[in-house]
Parts: sequence; structure tokens; C-alpha cells
Amino acid sequence: MEFLAQLHPPVVHFAIALVMMGVLFDLAGFVLKKNSLKNAGMWSIVVGALAMWVAGITGHQAEELIEHAIEGTKAYEVLEKHEELGEKLPWLATGLAVLRVYLNFRNNHLLFLGYILAGILVSGLVGLQGRIGGKLVYKYGVGVEKCMKDLPKVHREEDED
Repeated sequence: MEFLAQLHPPVVHFAIALVMMGVLFDLAGFVLKKNSLKNAGMWSIVVGALAMWVAGITGHQAEELIEHAIEGTKAYEVLEKHEELGEKLPWLATGLAVLRVYLNFRNNHLLFLGYILAGILVSGLVGLQGRIGGKLVYKYGVGVEKCMKDLPKVHREEDED
């Protein structure tokens, strides 16, 4: 479904921002002892986890459209890495969201600190996934209709890795 594939970029950016900001809100709320920041963190993580599932679904549709066209290339290897991590991230984000909702009803500072550390790890993986996806688009041009070759030569950096 091409429609779902076209939704992948905006959904992904939404999911990335929500998960990372959720962890940052919770960290700030923990350090500053501000429940308002913790509430923002919880809702950001919950909605971010849902967005991760939508990103996975739309990403799968995007992959279906392009995988055969790039099979046997370096871009295909990068796509496979992106897919493998993309299959794990919704589960990790959901686990993080479930733990965060649980912590909303329990006042356990040690467990909250563990959640923050897990959130930092998940945020790092989300960032890595974004980096891999960015490499697919900006280095290999995967999913780009009009390629860089149409730009004036002064703006191209073909020899750069």
C-alpha cells in the first residue's frame, strides 16, 4: 500500500520526537521534582510507543515498495539493518511505556531511575534507527523520486562517503 509507505517519514519523526522528549521530560521531572514534567513525560512515552507501532507498519509498507529495486546493493544491506531494528523498537517502546504507566501509580524512586536509564538506552536506539534511515535516504537516495543528479554540480558531493 503506497499510501501507508508515504506516511512513514512523518510518522517516524513524530515517534522519534515523542519517545526522546518523553524521557527528557521524565528526567527533568525526576531531577527537579516536578510532577507536571513527569506527566508530560508519561504521555509522551505512551503516545510515542503507539507512534512506533504505526512507524513500523508504514515502514514495512515502504520496504515492500523498494526492496526488490535495491536488492544486491549496499543500500539493501542498510535496509535490512533498518528493518531488523525497526522490528524491535515498537516492543521496546511499549515496554518502556508500560513501565512508565506503572510508575505513575507507584512512588518508587529507584525503579524510576531504572526507567530513566532504560529510556536513555531506548532513545539511543531510536536515534541509531533514525541515523540508519537517514543514511538510506541521504546517502543512497532510497525512496527519493528526483535524485541529486538534477541539482547543479556545485551542490553535489558525489565523492563524499
